[in-house]
Amino acid sequence: MNKKNETSKLTFMGVMLALTIVFILTSMVPNPASANIAVLLFLPTILTAVIYGFKSGAIMGLCAGTASLLRALLMPNSPLDPFFINPLVSVIPRICIGLVAAFVFALLHRKLKVNRIVSSSIAAGFGMFTNTLLVIGSLYLLYGQGVTGILGAGFVVALGAIFLSNGLLELTVAAIIIPIIYSAYSRYNKIK
Repeated sequence: MNKKNETSKLTFMGVMLALTIVFILTSMVPNPASANIAVLLFLPTILTAVIYGFKSGAIMGLCAGTASLLRALLMPNSPLDPFFINPLVSVIPRICIGLVAAFVFALLHRKLKVNRIVSSSIAAGFGMFTNTLLVIGSLYLLYGQGVTGILGAGFVVALGAIFLSNGLLELTVAAIIIPIIYSAYSRYNKIK
């Protein structure tokens, strides 16, 4: 990669990291929009993975996960935040967002020659689903009883409700927004 492309990539990743941090900090402020902003938290990771591939997607996921961990550690605002201090809950699933989104996009668009907009939409959905599945799975495996006590409901019921409400919303929003942004970025940068 030449120096101009490397600078462009680093600039893009810096902007995506800044957006992630803004979304994390904004979602902390209790207001009706904070749940909606929380849906946006990992879109920069997915977009980076779709545009720049595995390595960049994993790096952006690492940054997003680390920011989530630091927020849970330094500025907790949820009864579940103590669980997110564990990197297996906060960081690893976020790295996997980037890896899965990049893999699905590469498989569909580059190998199977599926339209890039459709590929980016499906990759975004898989990236968000990966996050939800791994976070819920790690909470279950690591803290089943502790989470049950905090949520005041059966673990499977409580996390099933979280998955059906947040997980499906995040997946749908990602599958709609990422292709729009990716399409605009591709046209601007003449990516085929």
